[in-house]
Amino acid sequence: MSSDKDKLSFSERIELENRERLRKTLNEIPRLNCPKGWECQQFSVGGLTEIGFSHEQTNLLLAISSNGRGLFDCSTLQKIDRDYDQDHLIDYQKMKCHGIGILKNESLSIAGLHGGGLPVTSLNKDSLDVMALDWPNTELIFAPNGKSAYIEKHRLDCFRIYRTDSLKSYGFSICGNYFAIGTSSDLLIFKRKYKVHNNS
Repeated sequence: MSSDKDKLSFSERIELENRERLRKTLNEIPRLNCPKGWECQQFSVGGLTEIGFSHEQTNLLLAISSNGRGLFDCSTLQKIDRDYDQDHLIDYQKMKCHGIGILKNESLSIAGLHGGGLPVTSLNKDSLDVMALDWPNTELIFAPNGKSAYIEKHRLDCFRIYRTDSLKSYGFSICGNYFAIGTSSDLLIFKRKYKVHNNS
């Protein structure tokens, strides 16, 4: 008696085996809301579309939403400024947007709904990865210090830190002491407890 798997084509069987292998990998990664050695804070940001870190003051993060822009100090895990102007200009070809408050003279690189990308590896070789085996649900994975969730002996050192069905953007600050996750309704900011780079 043949199984359903036997009725699949060669390419379908390979795809199924790869999916099963990835699901096994994902299930072996422990879940932890905040990685060891980090602090985190979650903010409600309705209609969030893009986020971007400052290159000049690397602890500052700009969040763009349908209701304006917010400025966050990642070193204190606090919102420090707010602009309700919905007419702010975004260069969607270069994925740039001017900051607000103390960043009003800086044009920040942003990433989110309309494209772009933040660094997914830090100077300390920490990294962020995603798995979407049940799309649109997406799992965010934190891998410390050059580890990889795809290497079996590294998996217990990596962590599933967030699951969402509306991921917009994620990545590290330039200094690597902070990273952020943006969804259509929330902003999560993570701060390293002990800085490894002192320019922030």
